[in-house]
Amino acid sequence: MEVKALGLRGMNNLERTSAALMDDLRIVTPRVVLNADALDGAVLRKRGGHVKAVDLNRPHSLWAGSVMLCAAEGLAWPQALYRVEGERAFELCEVPGPRSRLAYVELNDKVYLGNPHFRAVYNLDTGSVEPWGLPLPPPPQVVITDGELSPGVYSLRYTFVSGDLLGGAGPMVQVRLAGSPQGIRLVNRPANALCWITQQDGGDFFLARLEDEKVAGPYPGMQKLPSLRVVPPPPFRHLAYAFGRMWLASGRRLYYSEPLQYDWFRENGYLPFLEELVMVAPVTGGLFVNSRTSTWYLEGRAPGKMAPQRRGGGAVPGTLTYAQVEGGGYEISRKMSQLPSPVWLGPKGMVVGTHHGHLVHLTEARLKMAVRQVGASLARTCRGLPQVLTTVSGLATAEDPELREIFSRGKLFPPAPLQAEAFGGVVVG
Repeated sequence: MEVKALGLRGMNNLERTSAALMDDLRIVTPRVVLNADALDGAVLRKRGGHVKAVDLNRPHSLWAGSVMLCAAEGLAWPQALYRVEGERAFELCEVPGPRSRLAYVELNDKVYLGNPHFRAVYNLDTGSVEPWGLPLPPPPQVVITDGELSPGVYSLRYTFVSGDLLGGAGPMVQVRLAGSPQGIRLVNRPANALCWITQQDGGDFFLARLEDEKVAGPYPGMQKLPSLRVVPPPPFRHLAYAFGRMWLASGRRLYYSEPLQYDWFRENGYLPFLEELVMVAPVTGGLFVNSRTSTWYLEGRAPGKMAPQRRGGGAVPGTLTYAQVEGGGYEISRKMSQLPSPVWLGPKGMVVGTHHGHLVHLTEARLKMAVRQVGASLARTCRGLPQVLTTVSGLATAEDPELREIFSRGKLFPPAPLQAEAFGGVVVG
């Protein structure tokens, strides 16, 4: 017997009795709708299909800004970074380490990207992959020779340099000169390293003047070392740009770069948290920072004045997107209609972080779901309708037998309780 389903009374899978599914006219209202968009006026429209554009092995971390990037198996490496253009993918470089989601930020004609095992910058002007920050160099190795340096104690350090990019200072060595004037010769300076030296008996570090690897003292201009105690960007799971800085979620720390120096981080330049961080979402008034079980709001723009305030549950990694959303009792975009708000999937459904630091739970009372390990989200406008598409994968933190039955068997409608002929329900292939 045919079972008719006319209209839609809300998309949810909350527990209800079987009798509630069929009204007096014997019309069934679906609990969950798969592969369909719910339109105004209780109308369902089937979603379009997909076409394979590029053939890659095990791709992940797809991102699109001025270019489209992703990771997949490489020709010579287990993982590689690819640039996707239409129906072609161009291999850019190796992505070392275990398979792990990449995070991206585009800023000033560069795409900053990385994960816990890999950090790099894609240069949009040259189409090449560059280092993000420079490693710390070794300590100088020296011999004392003839020269014109006055007696005293001198301290020396190296820094790497690549084009206009200056790295942090490596370990320091001290050299004591006594008696008559002497000289200091460097025996291990790398080709891409600068040497910095103090005046006798300490003080600031200045760029050293070298003559055939012999230190002749500071340059007359006395150029001071600007990158003392600077380190490369640490390993991270997620990153964001806000207030002139890069913010990196790294373990239980939220690192921040120096202002307008996105390659420079400092060992003590972080805010501590009690849980492993998975997401950073900037808004005009501050930052939302998420673990899997907690969401904090950091009001302000200066790291030294930010204090974490717990606002609610956590976030599923990878589900952050930005969209223009209204409702929930708080001002989300009424006064700032041109500014999208962060939207992510939390333990109880879709959540919006407002620009005033509030959380708005959009689906908590309408949709029951089991939280899974990772996901992905996209905000788009399709045929004039704004949409936020979210998908999740991995093991569920709690069992959801109803959703499991739907996805494993394709069962959409439950059996009609008053129709013996309709036993078994309708199976969607």
